[in-house]
Amino acid sequence: MEAAGVGEEGRIFQSPEELWQSAKEQDGELPQWYTAAVDYWDRQEASVDGVLGGYGHLTSYDVRDSRAFLKKAYGAALAEAEAGKRRLVALDCGAGVGRVTEQLLLHYCQEVDLVEPSAHLLDAARQSLSTRGARDWPRGHKAVNFYQAGIEQHELEQGRYDIIWLQWAALYLTDEDLIAFLRRSAAALKPGGMLFVKENVCDKGFVVDNADASVTRSHQYYVQLFDRACLRLTHTALQKDFPKSLFKVRMYSLMLR
Repeated sequence: MEAAGVGEEGRIFQSPEELWQSAKEQDGELPQWYTAAVDYWDRQEASVDGVLGGYGHLTSYDVRDSRAFLKKAYGAALAEAEAGKRRLVALDCGAGVGRVTEQLLLHYCQEVDLVEPSAHLLDAARQSLSTRGARDWPRGHKAVNFYQAGIEQHELEQGRYDIIWLQWAALYLTDEDLIAFLRRSAAALKPGGMLFVKENVCDKGFVVDNADASVTRSHQYYVQLFDRACLRLTHTALQKDFPKSLFKVRMYSLMLR
């Protein structure tokens, strides 16, 4: 894959392979890459503002556009579920404090599982989703399983999910681990199920942030990774109304070819 990138202090990587080789040279393998990311999130406040890097006020815009995109890409299945003709099960990947589960997925899905590597964020999600009194999602909808694991390691139950939602988590995975996770996700979908990715994107190549061990990729970079994972891109759209000082955020819906 040809894509030059920029790292810390303006370091230029001629290709993603050069980036990942550099990370391996520091550690011998890549666990340090993932440990650095978890350490970063372990230091953040277990709140919506904490998981959104101080931009908690943007959650309403984020959920609004996610809801519209979900309806556009998966509207027929949502309508069947609303009519009581099917039960939807979702997986929230990199779930943090359960923001996406609470504000989006539980409004459509009878069951939602969460996977998150940071223990204190997952504990906050468990407490919020199990004890909160004022709920505005349908009666009987609930968070079921709380998995503490990095998504690069998490083994998904085959054929369990209608929706797998990966938001602001793909940027923490190496290319090969992301491709492997996407393939495992495809195997975990029910027939007709759909995988959603919502992620920061840069204009070209990639940008490395050593503070939280993340890589922001370009739209074309992601399209190439989806192709390598043997997934078909069905819909894509940009998030609206975010500050121009931030990376653009793009949504993707994917199905097995």
